[in-house]
Amino acid sequence: MCFVIFMAIGAFAVSLWMHGNLLYAALSGSIALIFLLFFIRKMIKSGPCIFGKRKDC
Repeated sequence: MCFVIFMAIGAFAVSLWMHGNLLYAALSGSIALIFLLFFIRKMIKSGPCIFGKRKDC
């Protein structure tokens, strides 16, 4: 879910940047970065369960 939200907000940030709204693009991009960091943390934490290396999840 974090990855989907990251992609949506990231696309919005790129759209704002392309239209010249640099402040709003930076704010939106930083929010997208926070969601990306949560996604990466979750993947590291539950990676063995997702990829089958651990069975007691």
